[in-house]
Amino acid sequence: MGEWDGMAKAAKAITIDDLQRMAMRRLPKFIGDYIETGAGDGGTATRNINAFRQFKFVPRSLVKVTPVDTSVTLFDQTYAAPFGISAVGMTSIYRRGADWILAEVAREANIPFILSGAASAPLEEIIRIAPDHTWFQMYVSKLDQVNLDVIRRGRQAGVKVLVVTVDYPIPNVSQVAARTGISMASGPTVRTFPKLAVDALRHPVWTAEFLRSGGMPLLGSWARYAPSGSRQKEISQYYIQNWCRNIDWHDLEAVRREWPGRLVIKGVVHPQDVSRALSLGADAVTISNHGGNKLDTMQASIDSLISNIDDEQPEKPLFLDGGIRRGSDIAISLALGAKFCFFGRPTLYGVTAGGKPGAQRAVEILKSELAYTMAMIGAPDVSSIRRAKVTR
Repeated sequence: MGEWDGMAKAAKAITIDDLQRMAMRRLPKFIGDYIETGAGDGGTATRNINAFRQFKFVPRSLVKVTPVDTSVTLFDQTYAAPFGISAVGMTSIYRRGADWILAEVAREANIPFILSGAASAPLEEIIRIAPDHTWFQMYVSKLDQVNLDVIRRGRQAGVKVLVVTVDYPIPNVSQVAARTGISMASGPTVRTFPKLAVDALRHPVWTAEFLRSGGMPLLGSWARYAPSGSRQKEISQYYIQNWCRNIDWHDLEAVRREWPGRLVIKGVVHPQDVSRALSLGADAVTISNHGGNKLDTMQASIDSLISNIDDEQPEKPLFLDGGIRRGSDIAISLALGAKFCFFGRPTLYGVTAGGKPGAQRAVEILKSELAYTMAMIGAPDVSSIRRAKVTR
């Protein structure tokens, strides 16, 4: 199947699972397995998805539900749907130009796009593509001068929402990466090259694009901080050495002092941590286990959301990230108390499988499934979902 045929098929996919299968066929196994597994044995990544199946709606009938309105106002901006595209690092490994493509898709679909702190694209280029839809993710690094410059760049670029990810005190451990012996910083070694080469040759479309584009993509978000004259590999190594800092509440308070715009804290799940993040001045907290990439023995994100909902504070500004594969998953999250949802893998599958048409299709699938679910449960708008009855 040629590349154009693949894009055409991706644009007609019926479900996110369809896009997932197309993406996995395009990618070498060592890359596809890394996406799918997450940390350790992949238990949390799988748990995130399966946990949604335990919830069921009790629909209301005889309600005027057409036309269904999926729009929602968040941070003084009205979006077309109560979901956005989450941050994913080094997306150009999967499809060249993916960050640029996803920014375009978000702008055209009128949903937020969070640019990763480990993005292939520099912030300044993405903000020009989607100035009203780009949020910016930040990892607080070991380098104070870099942290201050990241915040400065966000302010100067006109970013309205900064998302600080706080759940990596040390680098995560991937069994897939350990088995293949390949990392973003080192690339293939003499020992691993033969096996990886065979894998790559079995996926000629991806391999041709990878080689034609010059091999490993540039880590554009960190290129300016590495020593002068650094090439892609040196930039990646510099990032790996410095990005992961065991931050504490004092570090978070420092970010809040420096950042004047909306602040979202992503990666806290314990109720005490969520409450403290909000009292510190966060405008919202994203309940997330990093898509299962943090630890393979964590509870599902949706279960962590439930543990943070209480009768005393029913209107907590909580977002949900993790395990969403269907529009009904979004509806369940909103019914259980989330104010907004984010996902990384569905649009990553889409852009990998079919470029811009594939990413557009991923958004279309989730939005149409959400609208269908809303109509069938008697929820004509998003506020009605939040009053819907869900059983477990």
